[in-house]
Amino acid sequence: MDRGTQHTATALIGAVRERTHVARVAEAAAFVAVGDWASAHTSEEVVGDPITALGEWHEESYAEALAGDHFLELGGPGAPVVAEFCIGEIAAARGCSFDAARRLVGDAVELRYRLPRVHARIAAGEVDVWRGRRVAQATRTLTFEGAGFVDRHVAYVAAKATTGDIDRLVAEAAARFDPETTEAERAEADGGRHLTIELGDVGYADPLTGTLRGTVDIHGTLDLADALDLERTVAHVARQLVDLGCDQDLDVRRSMALGEIARRCDGVATLEYDADQPPTQPSTRTRREVVLFVHLDQAATNGTLNGMGPGIDACTGTTGIDLARLDTPGAPRGVVTAEQVQAWCAAPDTTVTIKPIIDLNLDDAVNGYTAPDRIADHVRARWPRCVFPYCTRSSRTADLDHCQAYDDNGPPGQTSTKNLFPLCRRHHRMKTHPERRTGRRWTYRPTNPDHGEPPHAVIWTSPMGLRYLVDPDGTRPWTPPDET
Repeated sequence: MDRGTQHTATALIGAVRERTHVARVAEAAAFVAVGDWASAHTSEEVVGDPITALGEWHEESYAEALAGDHFLELGGPGAPVVAEFCIGEIAAARGCSFDAARRLVGDAVELRYRLPRVHARIAAGEVDVWRGRRVAQATRTLTFEGAGFVDRHVAYVAAKATTGDIDRLVAEAAARFDPETTEAERAEADGGRHLTIELGDVGYADPLTGTLRGTVDIHGTLDLADALDLERTVAHVARQLVDLGCDQDLDVRRSMALGEIARRCDGVATLEYDADQPPTQPSTRTRREVVLFVHLDQAATNGTLNGMGPGIDACTGTTGIDLARLDTPGAPRGVVTAEQVQAWCAAPDTTVTIKPIIDLNLDDAVNGYTAPDRIADHVRARWPRCVFPYCTRSSRTADLDHCQAYDDNGPPGQTSTKNLFPLCRRHHRMKTHPERRTGRRWTYRPTNPDHGEPPHAVIWTSPMGLRYLVDPDGTRPWTPPDET
């Protein structure tokens, strides 16, 4: 690419960035204005009051009240009710349907009155409106205290939190601040577990030709621990089928794997796809493995929370459900009740592995290329996400990349917690291979606090020469201090 083309391309990318910023600021200002408009059309009543806003506002009959402007409960408990007709003005001003405007106003009210920290970041242009609205839509059913818990914990990472992150935090808030409902819902979910094999529904793939389908559908709901055991075994047997000569695609092999698992339980040796391979012997029952990643603070280790007695939740000040955090490779992350973990660990043939606490302030290194588990766990604990700009993929499933390329003839200790960073497979490829058009690739390096750069971060440079700073809190465009 010649200098003139490079200048034009840089200008175009610069225009995209500038106009995107302008649009984001304008959208945030419009969203705040919607909240201001709704605030000017509220009642003194709030959602969750024992006296309904409708009955308080109108003394006429219920039917007469419905014929006029009445108040709607658009936010969660503690948010004020909003006059219905004011939404029509918003719909007209934005050129959208009433239902879309009502959802918009509801999100604005939820953020303004129950999620003030997230709302402030939106107003400052630090968080996209759509991200803030996603949080608001998830917290609507929480108590006022539960919404405040989510607001405190998500506000500083709202610009990068994924839907899964928000859902897990909302579930934790519900468990902390409404434990009775949470336990009732968990018990109800346990009662809803089932596995159905539609043996009576063997049909025809094509009713016109009469081709027999010869397959059945299976569907069900499992306990999380059972589902993880099943997934691990199905994946393992599907890989075995490839080794033994089966050339079907992955989905077909996974379906075949269930049959193989069933036959092994009956003591029948199968998997005879390759005549050169000896028949696989029936396997014994696989032991369940529960891996616990322990994260404890000082208050937890001495049995009290903020000076309170054992069993007292520091967030609520009352006795609540004991919670455990899931942070196991291959498993969904989040919180479950301690009682459920006890049930998993108490199952027969269970191996419990407790991982040690990792001190992220200490560094470690080895001389070989491959990182041992202790270093891999350290790097992934330090960087919960892929370190590429704005990527939200979990580091648990990411590759570990040598920032400074590994040299077989180089010095010892190249595989270290200082030189390894998690990159999801797509971004690992983008870092490794150049762009087809420019012949350049993405590069990154750790920051140097001695040069005025923030600590514990990396700086990426795009093929166009644009720079981004990534730290555990997110991503932002980066301009060196000496260039500002």
